[in-house]
Amino acid sequence: MKEKKAKFNKLIYGSWVSSILFLAFGIFLFVKPKLANSVIGYVVGALVLLSGLIALFNYFFAKKEIKYISFELIYGILTAIAGIAIIFNPLSISSIVTIGLGIWMLINGIMKINSGIFLKKCKEETWTLLLFIGILTALSGVLLIINPFKSTMIVTQVVGVFVIVYAVLDSMHWLLVKKRSKEIIEFIK
Repeated sequence: MKEKKAKFNKLIYGSWVSSILFLAFGIFLFVKPKLANSVIGYVVGALVLLSGLIALFNYFFAKKEIKYISFELIYGILTAIAGIAIIFNPLSISSIVTIGLGIWMLINGIMKINSGIFLKKCKEETWTLLLFIGILTALSGVLLIINPFKSTMIVTQVVGVFVIVYAVLDSMHWLLVKKRSKEIIEFIK
């Protein structure tokens, strides 16, 4: 019984540590969105550069009888250049992702508007709600495309809020589990 309780308590405390780390990460995303996006850009840039360097290393130092321009060489050069470009402008990766999200939202919004119009023709009562959602989605997509940098910061802050809410809810969950630990351990037997 004591062994199960010790394992159970270890699980709970580990989960609380995880929740605290998520809470700190969420606060960081919310309070410092530009720095968070820069760090992400540097990490992505370093990974892309490393991938390119590995491809170049494999091309130049692999035991090959005949050297010829191959996919590995081209991939290595282009990937290394892309990695360096991202490192010198780390926020570019966030802007690219934001523009991609904006294009997706715009297309999705247009599809919802089209579905709303179709439902109107079918005399479906929910067509106005779908039309409204489609217009809001399309407008949000346009805003992300027009101003990706500011939008990226807002998206980062929203993600930060979601991470904070998750961390708080997860902590509350484990607090409730801890309160009921005796019954839960009995149930596990």
